Amino acid sequence: MSDGDDSAADLPRLRLELYIEALAARMPQAQFKLLMDVLRMWSEAGGGTVRLRMDDEERELFTSEVRAELLAVMGLIGAMQPGREDRSEHVVADLGDGAHVSGAMSLVPPEVAADPERLRAMRDKLDVAQGQRARDRREVEAIAEASGMAQAQGAADPPEDGTPDWR
Repeated sequence: MSDGDDSAADLPRLRLELYIEALAARMPQAQFKLLMDVLRMWSEAGGGTVRLRMDDEERELFTSEVRAELLAVMGLIGAMQPGREDRSEHVVADLGDGAHVSGAMSLVPPEVAADPERLRAMRDKLDVAQGQRARDRREVEAIAEASGMAQAQGAADPPEDGTPDWR
């Protein structure tokens, strides 16, 4: 393998490192630390969905800009996997609000970001899923309360609506 091949293979990692260094330089320290903590949790969970439980200060720091950067970094991490290099070209798209989601965002290819119908369909799909999760949570809580288990759950209760799920 030539040096050029080695450099090309290192490109996704170098892109990620440079992006994170730039974030560290331009973001307020508390927000950058929160972003890195969330990324660490997501990584340790093996990717996928992570339910975040945040105190008031963390919720204040977890702005839409921080969420957008989280998605961008997740895309750069995904681009490190062979065959998924195109994820580094994905952009954060604002999906808007629905009946059950607020401020929804997603990392999508540029052609999807430019298509309002596709973005609306994505938001609607998220909205339906979030609505179902809320109904399921209420049903489980009602069963727990009826069976006398509600007090025993205490700290294990799911967070209030509005606690973000991240994938």
